[in-house]
Amino acid sequence: MEAHVSPTLAATLDRLVVQALACDISPEVAREARKATARVLRRSVLTGPLNDSEERRAEAYFSAVVRRRAVRRGQPARGAARFVVAAVVEDLRASGRDGEAIWDQLQRGWSDSVPHDVLEEYRLRLCG
Repeated sequence: MEAHVSPTLAATLDRLVVQALACDISPEVAREARKATARVLRRSVLTGPLNDSEERRAEAYFSAVVRRRAVRRGQPARGAARFVVAAVVEDLRASGRDGEAIWDQLQRGWSDSVPHDVLEEYRLRLCG
């Protein structure tokens, strides 16, 4: 069995920037979120591998900065919505839910605040 290799803070932030860009978040907002997250977490995280708690903390802080900056800068609603929905889907998958259950949760909890076409993208991904 192969051992799990924990990522460094830099590798985690690189991954988060790529995910944000894939969700149509502007490069400027993604860079700002990376910089802010690095600045805050470098105080408490050494240069070595992150443990699971530190990695979740980096993800949560980065996501909060992206949401805050995207709204402040008037990012297109679709980009911010994709980023939020992607995080929700990832959390629900991590909790063991299947595609149908995730879609049901998205419909019940997000249909009033997420553009219909963004939800439809996820319906197709989750339910085929």
